[in-house]
Amino acid sequence: MSSALPLLEPTYASRTDRIAALMRRERQSRFAASALGYFWSYLTPLTWIALVVIVFRLLERATPLYVPAEIFVATGILPYLIFRYTITSMSRSLVSGRYMLYFQPVSSSELLLASALLELINMFVTAIVIFGLITLLFDAPLPADPFGVLIALGLAWALGAGFGRLAAVLVLVSDSFARAIPIILRPLFWLSGIFYTASELPGAVQSLLWYSPTFHIVELLRESYFRDYSSPVSSLWYPVFIALLLALASVPLERRITARRASRYRL
Repeated sequence: MSSALPLLEPTYASRTDRIAALMRRERQSRFAASALGYFWSYLTPLTWIALVVIVFRLLERATPLYVPAEIFVATGILPYLIFRYTITSMSRSLVSGRYMLYFQPVSSSELLLASALLELINMFVTAIVIFGLITLLFDAPLPADPFGVLIALGLAWALGAGFGRLAAVLVLVSDSFARAIPIILRPLFWLSGIFYTASELPGAVQSLLWYSPTFHIVELLRESYFRDYSSPVSSLWYPVFIALLLALASVPLERRITARRASRYRL
């Protein structure tokens, strides 16, 4: 209850205060305000990475960049998970926080922004934990360009935020879209370069995968992490363009839904 108190003071609470309160509420509801809840958020990506590494070992597949399989897989899985978790969190935020909209100063945009910012914080903490553990346990190399690594991870979050904003609005139109989101995202898992690099693919396949924004992000991350790797598919601006396009597409749709709902309650 205390986390929602600032939302009950529309005269005094600033937009920053409301977003901070919404972030606290989201954090407490998602992680149950316990150490076990936070631990579970790190366990899931670690489990994904471990399973893919086991597959690598069983198939006796050598990594194309001559680095430990653990760090190669992590640089592929982590951007995809950041992208997917951001979409999942934002697509649920308007439904789970619909009662907060009864407080006059709280808007759907603030609910979405609070959810996205919480994922941004989780992203940086998760990346530090996972890359740190792999470096210590498997003697993996340190990132050659730490700033470039942050940019690539930030792009994964931004792309997820753009998609997530549109998904959250579409969920308000139809509940069936919420069930369709995992189906839509499933092909991107295979098209994101988690198991391979662009340089080992034929030119025709490279041209086809160029249209996958997550593939660009994974390649950008590996270029920044591994000193000797240079990717033929690593555009910075293409994922930015797609993220902005998705976010902007959600704005008129959100306004239309809000106006339609408001008209129902006019006297």
